[in-house]
Amino acid sequence: MSHLLIVTRPALVPGFQLAGVEAFAARDVEEAQQLISKWLDIGETGLLAIDEDFLAAFDSAFLQRLSAAEQLPYMTIPGDRPAGTELSGRSRIARMLRRAIGFHITFQGEQG
Repeated sequence: MSHLLIVTRPALVPGFQLAGVEAFAARDVEEAQQLISKWLDIGETGLLAIDEDFLAAFDSAFLQRLSAAEQLPYMTIPGDRPAGTELSGRSRIARMLRRAIGFHITFQGEQG
């Protein structure tokens, strides 16, 4: 794994860049898909972190292609959900773990 690539909304790019991470702005889902497609086409390697709102809106064919790309594994970063639809920190962590390890987990005291 050579580096971390972030695909997120333009407003968040400077913060990631200040942290020393390669961050790329996408104004919409189509732009995010085009950027990632370009990386897949050229065989870019690294860990890809995608704004969860973009990932949720990708078409199924693109998601299958992305999931099959072993050289560019991906994870989600919190998106810009409207008020009232925020996931709890635990739910967000559980979703990321399920994506990473393929198992659904529950925390003590929660029902799964």
